[in-house]
Amino acid sequence: MAAAMAAMADISRSVGKDPKEIEARKRDPKFKAAYERYHNGGWDYLQDGIGPKPGEFCVALYSKGDVMLRISGPGGSYSGALMTFSGGKITGSKDVRKIRVTLNQSDGSSQTVQAFNYRLPGEAYASIAFAVPTIEAAMAAMEDRQGFEVLVNGQSVAKLDWTGGLAARSRLEQCLAKRKRA
Repeated sequence: MAAAMAAMADISRSVGKDPKEIEARKRDPKFKAAYERYHNGGWDYLQDGIGPKPGEFCVALYSKGDVMLRISGPGGSYSGALMTFSGGKITGSKDVRKIRVTLNQSDGSSQTVQAFNYRLPGEAYASIAFAVPTIEAAMAAMEDRQGFEVLVNGQSVAKLDWTGGLAARSRLEQCLAKRKRA
């Protein structure tokens, strides 16, 4: 996660700079791939944490622009899931705190709930995490194309539209299936 955030922060700092400078930096394949991901969006899949067991802490991470959305869980003694937004205009402190947040979705639904707000040491961006009862509930709500907007005190702090949600759900299912076999 920290590496993905650092790459996003690097590209974000480059946006708006001299186009010649950006073109020169795009000669580096890593920068070019990160730059294209920043503008076009894309998914990454991983297992979070240190030494996770098979099928634990499965993550589908979508990033576009300066916003990342991570769907993750369960693992260890935690049986729930999280939907975590990072970047954008989200602010937070090193202490995890609960804040009142509105989540608007592209299907027209809107919910105002308590969410966790924090900024982990060494990470480039702060986060807002929504608790979801189970990873199955999170996956059941995933659509192929979906949009989200997070508001704090009526102000938009993160906005993201994804594509490829059904493929991401399938990858999460594959990761989680390993837990049942282990």
